Amino acid sequence: MIPYASAIRPDLIKNRYVVVIDVLRASSVMITALANGAKAFIPVLTVEEAHQKACEIPEEEVLLCGERDTKIIDGFHLGNSPQMYTRYNVEGKTLILTTSNGTQALNRLSEAARIFIGSFLNMKALVNRFIELDNVVLVCSGTNDNFSMDDAMCAALFIDEIGKKKNIELSDMSITLLKAFQKDNGNLNLLLKDCYHLNLLKRNGFSKDVEYCLQKDISDIVPEMKAGKIVKVKL
Repeated sequence: MIPYASAIRPDLIKNRYVVVIDVLRASSVMITALANGAKAFIPVLTVEEAHQKACEIPEEEVLLCGERDTKIIDGFHLGNSPQMYTRYNVEGKTLILTTSNGTQALNRLSEAARIFIGSFLNMKALVNRFIELDNVVLVCSGTNDNFSMDDAMCAALFIDEIGKKKNIELSDMSITLLKAFQKDNGNLNLLLKDCYHLNLLKRNGFSKDVEYCLQKDISDIVPEMKAGKIVKVKL
């Protein structure tokens, strides 16, 4: 278990299967957009890099997407609200994405064997994808290089569900999070009521995003990052 983006080290992920979790909201955006026909995401670190990447793709096939401080970036087509990523907006498009947390984590994972995207939205599909795999690392994106409860509780749910199906070996951090998750019987409203990032989004007018992102098992999409692009993979 890695608690936030800057805690990622090559030795922790080298040749391992990695699940990147950024519940609020990059993971949820990717799952939603790919389910609605987006061609691929290209995660980048900076606004400048996003513009550079966009210039490499025909204008009619690309969208600039992302946020800073929860708000859409000036001049970008879409922000980081999954509700923006409708089929009408994204079908057939390549989406260049830069966010405060999720894309920062994704760009630190070059040593991983394979990289997948997880959230509450695709939890059942994610568990089914990983049930036969070992040597797994969960990477929580966190918030501004700090631990974030929303990602941690999503990781704990994954551990809880996998643990029902097979014996697993857990790190101390994973054990601690699992116990915290089980204390309130996985009730997300109770577990996350004091979550800083969740309440920041609510204060900034994104309550509907929060409600959407905390839904469980509404998608069977398990995105995978391949050659710098996040795509929909048939299981």
